[in-house]
Amino acid sequence: MPIFKYPYVIITILLITFIVMGAIGLYFTLKSLRTVKGSPKNGFCSSGKIESDFDKAGIARKNRCLVYISLSLDNMKRLYPNSKANRLYEQIKHAMLSCFCSVVGGEIALYESQELIAINELDAETIVPLIENSLAEIEKVLLRYAAINVVRVHVGYHATGSNDVPFKTALVRAKQACSIAEDQAIAYCEWDSAAAKEFERKIKIENTIHNEIDNDRFFLEYQPLMDAQSHTIIGAEVLARLNSSTEGILTPHTFLSAVSNVGLNQKFDYYIFEKNCKWISGDKERRTNYVYTTNFSRYTLCDVHFAETLIRIVEQYDIAYSCIAIEILEDKGLDESKKATMINNLSRLKQKGVSILLDDFGKGYTNFGDLRDFDISIVKIDKSITQNASDPAGALILKNIINTAHDLGFKTLCEGIETEEHRNIVVESGCDMLQGFLFYRPMPVT
Repeated sequence: MPIFKYPYVIITILLITFIVMGAIGLYFTLKSLRTVKGSPKNGFCSSGKIESDFDKAGIARKNRCLVYISLSLDNMKRLYPNSKANRLYEQIKHAMLSCFCSVVGGEIALYESQELIAINELDAETIVPLIENSLAEIEKVLLRYAAINVVRVHVGYHATGSNDVPFKTALVRAKQACSIAEDQAIAYCEWDSAAAKEFERKIKIENTIHNEIDNDRFFLEYQPLMDAQSHTIIGAEVLARLNSSTEGILTPHTFLSAVSNVGLNQKFDYYIFEKNCKWISGDKERRTNYVYTTNFSRYTLCDVHFAETLIRIVEQYDIAYSCIAIEILEDKGLDESKKATMINNLSRLKQKGVSILLDDFGKGYTNFGDLRDFDISIVKIDKSITQNASDPAGALILKNIINTAHDLGFKTLCEGIETEEHRNIVVESGCDMLQGFLFYRPMPVT
């Protein structure tokens, strides 16, 4: 008996199908509604949900905070199997989920490859403990996986009560704050307009610094070095200045980090050194009576071609090695291989008559081990030691450094002398050479 003779059968089948499909659709809709909010129990929500809720809270004039979390797992993946890196990532995600969804209005979403974004209804003051708690939980995870110095985590956040800050603007600001935190080697950072402008300026300088060198937009200034007994000028420190095509005149404090961040240490150091040698060669009879100290990054000093490059430049301009001095900056530690290369470079140059200064002694990486390892001529004592020598403990530290240097056969130079008191203390302590604003500020070659 053909089924089409009984249309109620067809209607019944269609009705049952409709009911079953509706029930399935309702099930997944309810499941989606349960998980879209984002909670430790239900999981991450979508970034679209976070955007929608952030903007709705703005219309309602509620406090809102957008947090951007950046994870760098690249080193983890290089050192360990992908399975271990993935397990670590899952535990970090779980820790962040638990922390950021534990407060009113808290939601979190995965964003791009290794980033997360979270929002809540907290202000700038109350978000900080939450961020610190999340970082503490992540640290526990990293300890379990022996990845404390392997995985890098940085957090940026933007808090606002204003209804005219849309999600996309807040996200850009939180990302920028995260980049500032990474640049400053801190765990987290709040966005503010002043810091953002300075960061944008820094990025602009980094993007143009290569062309600034190629277009010879740097010029030199010199700060004289004084003999401690006669108070006569015996030389000068070579200082670079940048006449930026976009920012005007910039000092090393502004542009040296850009040089380092874009990997131009060697190019820049050789460029400034040659610029100084060229200037000396313009009046050899007078200028070679003094010694000129040029700063070199330890990155450059570890270049296997460093010594031969400097020798080539000095001989190209036909100037005496005795008027050349190298200042070793305290910008990084060294492994044994690089240290050996640096020691060989310095020894070869010292044999030629070049003076070697250990800069900023008493600060950062420079320590008594450097006195032992490097064949130096002069210990340049950091201005923090000089300027703290007015109290008994500081004076004792200064005197012990000078005595130790002399016992090892090195001369000493104290920088940062700005008052008569500074000068009297360092002279009485036996310092050989002086440098500071009390005598001269950096000045043009003219």
